[in-house]
Amino acid sequence: MIPNIGEMLLRQSQMDAQQNAKNQWRKNRLIARDFYNGYTEAYTENYFSRNLLSKIPVANVNITRRIIDRISLVYMKPPKREYSNENFPELLNEKDLKMQRAERMTNLLEHILIKPTWRNGVLDYDIIMDFEAEFGDDPLRPTAITYPLSIKASVMDDTPELTAYWDSEHTFVFSNDGKIQDDPNNPDHINPYGVLPFVECFKNGRPEYSYIDTTPAMDIVATNLEINVSECNANANTMFQSFGYMYVNGSQVEKDSLEVGQDKISFLGIDGTMNIVSPPNTIEALASSIEHSYKLLAQNYHLNISFVEGSVAQSGVALKMRNSELSDARISDIIRWRGIEHQMFELESIILGVESGLNGGELLKVDYEEQEEILSAEERRAKWEWELSHGFKDRADILIEKDPDRFPDRETAQDYLFERSSQDLAEEDDDEATPQGSLLEALTRPVS
Repeated sequence: MIPNIGEMLLRQSQMDAQQNAKNQWRKNRLIARDFYNGYTEAYTENYFSRNLLSKIPVANVNITRRIIDRISLVYMKPPKREYSNENFPELLNEKDLKMQRAERMTNLLEHILIKPTWRNGVLDYDIIMDFEAEFGDDPLRPTAITYPLSIKASVMDDTPELTAYWDSEHTFVFSNDGKIQDDPNNPDHINPYGVLPFVECFKNGRPEYSYIDTTPAMDIVATNLEINVSECNANANTMFQSFGYMYVNGSQVEKDSLEVGQDKISFLGIDGTMNIVSPPNTIEALASSIEHSYKLLAQNYHLNISFVEGSVAQSGVALKMRNSELSDARISDIIRWRGIEHQMFELESIILGVESGLNGGELLKVDYEEQEEILSAEERRAKWEWELSHGFKDRADILIEKDPDRFPDRETAQDYLFERSSQDLAEEDDDEATPQGSLLEALTRPVS
């Protein structure tokens, strides 16, 4: 039966549109990662001629990393996790470090995957930012995931690029030519976990329209590019206009012998003259424009303009007021990441049960520590006095808070306080044993 040409062309146009959207989605994510990693020169060079760029340095101001790292507050301090199985954390390799990176990449790309992987007897955590999803009846929940595997950083290594495939029943690795790699430990390519071993991280929750209906932080990228271009213009201004424009008059001036430079002297003949025209100072205008763009971008991400201007001495109350928007955003982020932690634990338990026969038990609690208050010396003393008077803290708690490196636990702090109290008592005994007016008192009295 001959297919309906009209329907076939319609399906083809829909597939082309979807592929174009997917290509643009992947392109934007690669651009965002380049800017976060500081690989921006190629983007800035598009706005200048090669001749100019050969004479000035290309600016590379990485505000993308600075803003993304600043707004990623949930894993700034590792959370305290409590498990019913006390041995469970011993099998988790660098989880806090990976979760911190996962939060930053989620804020940058809006959508990533975390894959707990059994490797060398412990669970590693792979952050997957480039992947392809396949779907069944539900267009928002994938049934299979493919993603490129890490390549070996060796010039002599000729291993082809490999891609991993996972669905709930099968898993295998294949090369670019479509050949499936043999696995002697799993010849039938069975997925031993029975589930997709991925945890999805969405910055704003699962999208409603399309699984890839997520957008990287392109506003940061655009402003970062604008600032880099402006800084390049400033470099060109400094290089070629800071000493003004020179011009030469005279009938006997030999143009071919003229040289331009701060350390050059040219002979102009009998009637030759050289003059300099000083241009207006555009560096200040460029700096003001850059700062204005930076401030607008910072406010888009709940950051106060002081983030751009730099830190100045302020009271704790003033800092708290200025960072209130960012603190409010952190509250909703904690709710979302706590849910991700529980999803992660369920997947970790499945993997550890299959690979090591360990019963993971339960994840009892995930406690994200409150942000440390920034207080002046006077405010901190007043806070400690209030907490001491109301019984919320004792002197050992204050020592731990004041110097955690010297007093890592209560036992160390209490031992120090005991030694100090013993010394104070000994000094009091010495004072009582030395009566006023005695020879010993006279000998030990300071000379005025």
